[in-house]
Amino acid sequence: MIFFRYNLYFIYFLIFFYPYCLRADTTDFLKRGFGLAEKQYSLLYKNHKDLTKYPRSADPSGKTTFTDIRDWTGGFWPGCLWYVFEYTGDDQWRDAALKWTNSLRQNQFNTHHHDIGFVMNCSYGNAYRLTGDTAFKSILIQSAKSLLTRFNAKVGAIKSWDTFSSWDSKHKYEFPVIIDNMMNLELLFLASKLSGDSVYRNAAIRHAETTLKNQYRPDYSSYHVVTYDPNTGAVLSRETAQGFSDNSAWARGQAWGLYGFVVMYRETKDPKFLQAALNMADFYARHPRLPEDGVPLWDFDVDQAGFIPNWDYRKEDFSTIPRDASAAAVTASALLELVEYMEPGQEQDYLDLAEKILRSLGSPKYASEVGGNGLFILKHSVGSIPHKGEIDVPLVYADYYYLEALTRWNKRRHRLAQLMKEWQDMNRQKAQALTDFQQQKFGLFIHWGLYAIPGGIWNGQKIEDLGSPSVAEWIQLVAKIPRSTYAKLADQFSPESFDADNIVKMAKDAGMKYLVVTSKHHDGFALYDSKVSSFNSIQATPFKRDIIQELYDACLRHKLDFGVYYSQNIDWRDGSDAQYTVTKAQHDLAYTKTDAFGANLWDPSENSFPSYLNEKAIPQVKEILTRFKQLKYIWFDMPGLMTAEQSFRFYKTVYDCNPHVIVSERIGNGMGDYAIPGDNRIPDPSEHFNQPWEAIGTFNHSWGYKSYDHDWKNVDELRYWLLEIVSKGGNYMLNIGPDAQGNIAAPVKNNLAILGKWLQLNGEAIYGTSPWITAHEGPTVIRITDTEQREREGFRASFTASDFWFTQKNGFIYAMALVLPLNGIVNVRTLNQNKAKVKSVEILGFGQVHFQQDDYGLQLKLPKNMQNSSLGYALKIKLG
Repeated sequence: MIFFRYNLYFIYFLIFFYPYCLRADTTDFLKRGFGLAEKQYSLLYKNHKDLTKYPRSADPSGKTTFTDIRDWTGGFWPGCLWYVFEYTGDDQWRDAALKWTNSLRQNQFNTHHHDIGFVMNCSYGNAYRLTGDTAFKSILIQSAKSLLTRFNAKVGAIKSWDTFSSWDSKHKYEFPVIIDNMMNLELLFLASKLSGDSVYRNAAIRHAETTLKNQYRPDYSSYHVVTYDPNTGAVLSRETAQGFSDNSAWARGQAWGLYGFVVMYRETKDPKFLQAALNMADFYARHPRLPEDGVPLWDFDVDQAGFIPNWDYRKEDFSTIPRDASAAAVTASALLELVEYMEPGQEQDYLDLAEKILRSLGSPKYASEVGGNGLFILKHSVGSIPHKGEIDVPLVYADYYYLEALTRWNKRRHRLAQLMKEWQDMNRQKAQALTDFQQQKFGLFIHWGLYAIPGGIWNGQKIEDLGSPSVAEWIQLVAKIPRSTYAKLADQFSPESFDADNIVKMAKDAGMKYLVVTSKHHDGFALYDSKVSSFNSIQATPFKRDIIQELYDACLRHKLDFGVYYSQNIDWRDGSDAQYTVTKAQHDLAYTKTDAFGANLWDPSENSFPSYLNEKAIPQVKEILTRFKQLKYIWFDMPGLMTAEQSFRFYKTVYDCNPHVIVSERIGNGMGDYAIPGDNRIPDPSEHFNQPWEAIGTFNHSWGYKSYDHDWKNVDELRYWLLEIVSKGGNYMLNIGPDAQGNIAAPVKNNLAILGKWLQLNGEAIYGTSPWITAHEGPTVIRITDTEQREREGFRASFTASDFWFTQKNGFIYAMALVLPLNGIVNVRTLNQNKAKVKSVEILGFGQVHFQQDDYGLQLKLPKNMQNSSLGYALKIKLG
């Protein structure tokens, strides 16, 4: 537990200013698309083991056809596997993707064609993006270096094919550039980021500028092939190779160009590239011959007047003009990135078109049946009709860009707003549970686990000498203890003094209304009998008792509400590196820093973070909620680098199991039901919360047991915390850390007992109250900012008889004091006759008293029988 702030401004902005982005549920076509991919690719992967042959298409009988490592399409198959892994989080897909990616390694030295970008960026680029493995950096840089050998500075472009012969066979050109080449520039930008060398970036920009100048017509349709004089850079011809005619708009060429110029804007932020992409998108979206389903004819100008093919085209060979699902998939993916760069309110048409395309491609017309279509996802793509090859067939690159588009749709900007709307709908159902929570005011927090055994000391060194943070439950991270070594602590865990009933009775006698205990902390060790992970108090220790079950049962007996803490993001045993490496790789490309705080970077588990979520964290949360049916709270912690989708998944998991369980803010991404101002922190008076909130604090300076920390909060400090928090409208959850035997320190028990007696007398002024117009009056002002400040400065306070804390309930105002006046005369300045008319005054536990009001406040004299009280008093005041 470490305090950190969440920046919710972006989330609030989306909620309040992007209502038009909240759309109907779209998980149907996402699930169908990826579900089909899993089924088809499972069969393809199972049946095809030859790593030298890459799936490309299907023959007329529906049997998969393959190509070799030299082909331009090799990278799409591992790329498809990477997208399935990204969606499912299942490590079997990661392992498959890695296997097929690594089989392409020798292509980093391929200088024979421009499509090295397709081959290596779709495979190794995705591998680096999704694993963060730095071993892939050198391969990607070398691949870009190979691609750069084809750049000609005089032309200002990268040579596509080695030569190109026109269809009339009259001309053969030495420097052809095809529109497809725009797709390979992304590799160059990536290489510049990874290497720090701008040579790759500069070449990409030159190529794009040359293409924009020479390859586009005024309506932003593109020529397929432009040939140049390699010595002068002069344009020699503008032709087609795969389109209908030299002046036609070949559909996939339009898609390649659109996608490429969107990438150019992403990487340069040059407005000319954005405007070009917008014009290209408009050409596609508004074309009169675009079919209603958004999937284009293979060429927009087939059989139209003024467009004459100079290859062997016979109209009678086609009963209908073939569609090209690959062009549609590339376009949908490009549009879903393009809308990220548009002004709010202008992107809806493109979002609608992208959705239409994806729904069409996911429909029976274009989507395969399981087991058919060469085991690909999409039907009805076109390779090259002029070359009479791959006509109306599946194509691996159609699948790749379809899955990429689905992935982008799932991540699109207004997805967060949609998630927040769904979250709001669920959150509203918890109104009564949150009201009940606000009334309770005081609870017990328990941090307990294997870390109680070292008690803040490892190999003779205190945790403060080893590093930071200095709270004892973080000993595994601070001391960099290997997972296997730390796991051996379980052999020593046998806390025979643990008595759930005594702990719960102690909390109840202290006036606490609820209890929250660590079911699993950052070390991954569970205090209950988990069927998901054997690393728990039943299966891994000689203790063999279910601690959570015993505390839960005791809370039910003593009528205390029960909750659990669960570390959802950090799990040093099974949670890999909390997706730090993956996130850092993505952040590095955007030149932003990545915070590794809390991540296991010294000995991360070999599984991926998505598989940890799928196979441990989510199942354990379900397990807890299913077993403990009267659970009231789940206290998530340390969301770190979790995405909004991941936080939402935890929230919905809780809601689906029990819609009345409330969730702490630290689920992350603004999706908690109640706020946490920070660890060992009391909010300043200027801070306001638009939801219930809970301040949390330790009894000493550690959450888990620290054997040498005996700086316990005394009764006055505890009462100050409680009054300061409650008067501002919050709850106070006070933490204890039992030792390795399950004992509670004597000062903890004694001070809680005294506090409980005070609450028996004055609890009416605490429980079920809300803030009054004034929280506190008096000279004593103490700022409590964090654990370190309290530990460094101690608690120095001289409360005076002029210090009062206020609450209100049922038409009464309560004024609470920690100190009695020496002369027995009380004066509450805030309640002067100009501010309020007092009707009656009662001292809780002592009855009504006479009073008077004037311009200086409310005055009364304390009864003699309470003037020796050392614990202050509470006034119950009725206003007229």
